Amino acid sequence: MSTVLEFTKKPTLSPAYFNAIMPGRSKFSGLDNIPRIEAKWNQATEAPEKIQAYREICGLDNDGNLPFLYPHILTSSMHIHLITNKQFPASAFGAVHARMHIIQRSPIPESQKLDLHCRIADARTLKAGLEVDVITTLHGEDKCLWESVSTYIFRGRKFGKPGDAHPWAAFEELGDPTVEAEWHVPANMGKRYAKITGDYNPIHVSRILAKAFGFRRDIVHGMWCLSRCLTHFSDFSYEQPVRSDSSFKGPIFMDSGCTMKGHEIEDGRRFDLFNQGNSRPSIVSVLHNVSADETLID
Repeated sequence: MSTVLEFTKKPTLSPAYFNAIMPGRSKFSGLDNIPRIEAKWNQATEAPEKIQAYREICGLDNDGNLPFLYPHILTSSMHIHLITNKQFPASAFGAVHARMHIIQRSPIPESQKLDLHCRIADARTLKAGLEVDVITTLHGEDKCLWESVSTYIFRGRKFGKPGDAHPWAAFEELGDPTVEAEWHVPANMGKRYAKITGDYNPIHVSRILAKAFGFRRDIVHGMWCLSRCLTHFSDFSYEQPVRSDSSFKGPIFMDSGCTMKGHEIEDGRRFDLFNQGNSRPSIVSVLHNVSADETLID
């Protein structure tokens, strides 16, 4: 039986953060016993000024539609309520957003009312810890307009023998780049992004607390980095169905430079993002048009 969290407006995160720090969490008892927790918010809308503020910090033009990645921003607080629920058997502290897979079937007008549904789905044990998928769908006028699988890693050794990685974790190596772009991450971008999205994860908003979690300083949100990358493919069409697959492999630090390298593939783009001084990519990603019947969800 699923536990369903019902929201009538964008959920505040203080109850979720309270759950995260208080004792009483369920113990891990195997992959087959991961609780099926769901969250729903019907007839959801977002304030236009929030959407515009997001466009401005990401460098996006206003075309009247929700930016391609914005549905994740709209539902991220629902994700946090799922993984901080007391029935969920892993601590959200130190959790890492490992991958993001998205299909958008058509542009979504920013004023459209949407039915949002998020649920905890498949899980697997890896060397790094427990990897869990959160499935999200956005419906408008009884049609699925946008769907995603967000994969999070909860670090620890209590989850059992490591198994195989998900096939989606593998990406082809980057070819010779035909597009390169560089930019500097502002020192306060973590706080600016959190003010819009509500994601006040300490590793993004505090240099001191980021060090406590093992980073040399605070790191910018991976989804902001991904959005900044997409601005450099201005000729790519979102009028057709679009699929994006991204893996977050390393940090991008505040007040540092980064370089995006990409090239064309069939119906899309393949690109990597590098942090200053690191030859290994922090983000690897593919963006391409797909058929109308493609789906991420079995």
